[in-house]
Amino acid sequence: MTPRPCTDGTFQHLSVDLALERAGEYGSRGFTLCSTPGRPVWGHDQCAIDLAYEMYRSDTHVNITALPSCVECLRVAELLKDPDSAPPLHRRPPPPDFASGFTGDEIRIALRTDIATGASPGQGAAVHLLTFTALPDQPGFGDLVRILDLLWDDEVVRMGRVTDWAAVVGFAATAAVPDRDRQMAAVAASLAGGPPADLGAATSSVDDPTAARRMVEAIAIATGHGDRWRLTEVPAPSAYA
Repeated sequence: MTPRPCTDGTFQHLSVDLALERAGEYGSRGFTLCSTPGRPVWGHDQCAIDLAYEMYRSDTHVNITALPSCVECLRVAELLKDPDSAPPLHRRPPPPDFASGFTGDEIRIALRTDIATGASPGQGAAVHLLTFTALPDQPGFGDLVRILDLLWDDEVVRMGRVTDWAAVVGFAATAAVPDRDRQMAAVAASLAGGPPADLGAATSSVDDPTAARRMVEAIAIATGHGDRWRLTEVPAPSAYA
């Protein structure tokens, strides 16, 4: 949501990205809105500007309703009276609702980005485990990851979030992945507030050092102190035989 100059050079034209609102009663995504006659400004737009300013994400504050009309805004407003001749308005593709069609690595990046922007320790631990498994690479897994776009310093940050951890456990049960990944998914779901897992059974199935390390890291993250511990690997006992 960024104030931009009009074609006449004045600072009176506002390019508003409505990607945070789903299409519906709050308007369309990606339109350019101005304070011109017949083009109402949605209250949510002003709220978003106020919030960004108050949270120090932007050093610019604009009162949309106080913006005077400019020549270009009036011209566009006149054209919009006839929908058939209306020019295309600063659109961008709307965000997808889910990560369907995303690659496994794209899903992992989206999940980690969501955690980086703020999440509970349990959610962070769950994603730490889930992104280690092969589940994000499986066809259909993206349907379980909700896509969210966040406007941050005039850039769109794309995030992914699992909204139904029970569905992840169910997906893992039939997916073509190692049993270790199923158990790690079960623990991830439990840490995120989903179905409780049998930690004894889950941890006993983690039989390789890399996965075991990931499990220990996840437990540390879940306690809220994941950034205070550093694991040091030592040679396996057989190395001294």
